[in-house]
Amino acid sequence: MTTSKKIVTILNWLFGNIIYFITFLVPKKKNFWVFGSWLGEKYTDNSKYLFEYINKNHPEIKVVWLTKSYDTLTMIKKKGYEVLKTYSLKGTLCSMRAQVGIFSHWTSDINIFTISNMKLVNLWHGTPLKKIGRDDIIRIKSLSKIKKIGIKLFPFLTKGFSGGIMIAASPRVRKTFSMAFDMSESNVKVTGYPRNDIFFMKHTEDYPFKSKLEKLQKSYKVGIYLPTHRKKDEQNPTPLFKGYKDYLNSKLKEKKVILLYKYHYFRQKQFENETSGYSNIIILKDDDINQDIYLVLSQVDFLITDYSSAYFDFLLTDKPIIFTPFDIEYYLKYERGFYYKYEEVTPGPIAKTWDELLKYIDDVIKYPDKYKKQREIIRKQFNQYNNGNSSQRVFNEIINSIKNVDHLL
Repeated sequence: MTTSKKIVTILNWLFGNIIYFITFLVPKKKNFWVFGSWLGEKYTDNSKYLFEYINKNHPEIKVVWLTKSYDTLTMIKKKGYEVLKTYSLKGTLCSMRAQVGIFSHWTSDINIFTISNMKLVNLWHGTPLKKIGRDDIIRIKSLSKIKKIGIKLFPFLTKGFSGGIMIAASPRVRKTFSMAFDMSESNVKVTGYPRNDIFFMKHTEDYPFKSKLEKLQKSYKVGIYLPTHRKKDEQNPTPLFKGYKDYLNSKLKEKKVILLYKYHYFRQKQFENETSGYSNIIILKDDDINQDIYLVLSQVDFLITDYSSAYFDFLLTDKPIIFTPFDIEYYLKYERGFYYKYEEVTPGPIAKTWDELLKYIDDVIKYPDKYKKQREIIRKQFNQYNNGNSSQRVFNEIINSIKNVDHLL
């Protein structure tokens, strides 16, 4: 971080600290909740699905989405929902009055400076295979000095760790979150994830890629490749785009398979102008899917991933999963550790090379139920519920937590 950026960061924190303590004095508006997701940039994930559920089913609750992105603001307005820019005057005043703040990544999904007296609800963004929060020692060691100092001095930088309630998909996941975020297990509620409700819903939302996907599925099997985020992508680029495209495309064409690919959010801007240029490999952009990969994930025939938490969710579809831990030793050494032994929680074939992957694609198409029993075993460990009512359960937990606080007061 350059000196000028450090100065700007410190000034923002100092000004934010004033807002943080002023917010203590602002009375809260009952049944007024604010939402955000993906650092305030996107309209997706658990926050999106809970937000829309409440809009459709609980008019007694006033909900407002907060975003830093003009494109996201425009998209939500078109849907007919209330949305404000996070750090606008109106957005800030709105946040100061909110009784509940709901986020899927961190409190910076909403307005991090107005959370001092707010009931926080951490929906997170999936069941972790990779270590997170306080357990991610590699990340903690890599924090800059200024960040470490800020964490000690400014309470809004750490409040999201232990404040409020959090949700989980199963008791096993609850224990993981309790450790990672230094929370009592009683504050981690087993509800399932709102975003997984889409696996049990009619697919009514329109998005640009939808008609093309439906057309492709008439002639092809369609899989999706979702590699996890790597902090060191520039040193270790995704193998799919490192000289394999010609070979892969020709083989996929022979097999009558379309492979969709989506860059992780933290890398998408780096590659936003890239297209595959191939008939059977399609790169998905946020604009293609209304920023929401779950619109497509719920429709494809199989999933390919290395370490992405999306596979725990995809187990609810009972469709095949192929695992591609090509760089697992490197990843464990330089990126993050895992909570579980990889081979024990990956119910599907594990490819070590692209040739093996192509072989396994043949297998999952011909024998989609080959790993059915293993998928069921892992699904039950990591998804207590196998239905589309997670948003409802999360809503009920928030209401109960508010009632408990009111009772204590």
